[in-house]
This record gives sequence, C-alpha cells and structure tokens, in this order.
Amino acid sequence: MINLVRSGPFWCALVVEENDSVDAGLLAELAARTGTTLTGIGHGGFGGGPVADVYADESRGIVLIEAVDPDTGSKALLVRADSEERAIAARAVIGERYRVWTEQELRAQAREDLAGQSWILVPLVMAAGGTNLELETAELLREALRHEDEDVRAAAAYAEEVAGELRHDPMVLAAAQEEREPAEVLRPARPVDGEEDWVTVRPGVPGREVPRPVSWWQVPAGVTDPLPAFTVDHDWFIEVLARQDAPFYEEIWIDEDGRTAIHAVSHAELAGRHLAVHGQDVETVTIAFREAGLLALDGPPAGLDRTAP
Repeated sequence: MINLVRSGPFWCALVVEENDSVDAGLLAELAARTGTTLTGIGHGGFGGGPVADVYADESRGIVLIEAVDPDTGSKALLVRADSEERAIAARAVIGERYRVWTEQELRAQAREDLAGQSWILVPLVMAAGGTNLELETAELLREALRHEDEDVRAAAAYAEEVAGELRHDPMVLAAAQEEREPAEVLRPARPVDGEEDWVTVRPGVPGREVPRPVSWWQVPAGVTDPLPAFTVDHDWFIEVLARQDAPFYEEIWIDEDGRTAIHAVSHAELAGRHLAVHGQDVETVTIAFREAGLLALDGPPAGLDRTAP
C-alpha cells in the first residue's frame, strides 16, 4: 500500500555525508529532546527524483525524512513539524550528531568555483528541504541556468527539478501492510481470491473487471501528463503501483472518499499513455483532463484487447 505522509507546516533541513543515516541513536536523542518517539513508517519518494526513508510519530507531530538523490548521491535529513519549536529542536539534534551543511554554507562553496563543482547545486537545494530557496540561492540558480558551461546549465536544471520534488509530501510503501479491503471504488463486483483483489482495466483478468462505466483518455504526444499535478492539487492518493518492468503498467489513484479512481496505463500494444476514469466524481476529472489537452476516447483504446495476459 502506498501512503501519502502529511506533516506540519514548519520545514527545515540539513545536508549530511553520504554514509550518514538515521539510526537508533538519533531517534533516541530526538525523543529525549522533543518528547516525541519516531519510528520508521516506510520507504518511498516524492513522485520523482530523490528517494526517501520516512520516520514519524503517530500524530505526525514530527516527520523526519532521509532523502537521497540517487543520481548524485546527495543526502539530506528533512524535518517537518507541527511547531517551530519542535522543528528547531530536531534540527539542532541532527546538527550535533552529524557533520552537516546548511544552505548558506553550500551556496558559499558553490560561489567559489561553480564551473568546477557544478553538481553542488543539488545538495544546495536539498538543504532548503522543500521550502522556498533563499533569495541568494535562487539568484545563483538563475545565473547557473545562463552559464556558458553546458555542465553547469545541466546541473542547475536538474537541481531545479529536485527542489520541485521536495516541495511535495513523501509517498511511502508501508513498512508493514495490514490486510484490508480495497477502497470502495476498487472493489470487484464479487470478492476475488489472491493478493490482487482490486479492479483492473486490463482485459482477460476474470472477476476483476470494473463494475461500472469507464471513461478513457489518451495523453497526446507533446502534451504534459496532467495526472501528477491533478493528484497533488486535489489530494488524491496512489492506491496501487505496478512494477515499472511489468508488461502491463497500471497505477491507480483514488480520491479522499475512495469513490472515484484514475488508472494510468501503459503497454507496448497501446499508442502512448492512457488514463481510465470511473466512479462517483468523473465530472471533475473530465473537466481537468479536457483543459489539459487530453484526447477523450469513445471507448477503450485500440489494442487494449491485446494486452490481456
């Protein structure tokens, strides 16, 4: 099960060395200083870019995120708390326990020799932890995007992408999954045996057909897929995430009520990426997809029958 981990409004971060990680000692010190016991709740990421191990207390008063950018190896510990006092206390504990770098320190290093160490821009933006970059950092990024050196421009563009991803709440694969029924909109007409007990738009899977009308959309070439922005803006949750190497890739998002679903589908037999919508509030999704320039289909996409297992 994929869970979105929401947190309080007070965010901060520190960059740490690649080999430093959250451990029992850090969690014990955080408990002693903040009165909050954190436990690991899962591994995941922000939708793209950095991956994350996430720790939190039951009330989400403090969320601690060990974020790693896999392409550069940059690592930061992000603190997101329900009060400024808790955020400051947690940041202080991290600073006392590890060798750390702040946004100001990394910016100063980058200014010394940007062409010679352009990829320092990635840990620089990670040090902001998803908050707005300081004005001087934002200006440095703008300068880097205009730099005569192609590597500097590439590093700056990538750093901007990382900064954008960190603005989101992390999504994690729950460390311990409890057996439970699928959300209402994902329940088959009759219960099915096996671990995969939710509906699918893939044909040829007995008993797991969607028991209601489905609206199909195609993402045309040159059009940005609106699903990531739509799900963030409307507080949707990812409920099913297929393996990236699966022949039939299907990720399923549901709204907060669990009564409307979007299936994002890809397969070699299909021309491009397709989105299937069903449930109670199809109209809201339809308006958003139409405004984004998606192509409404009269029925399932051509070739869907050939995706059957």
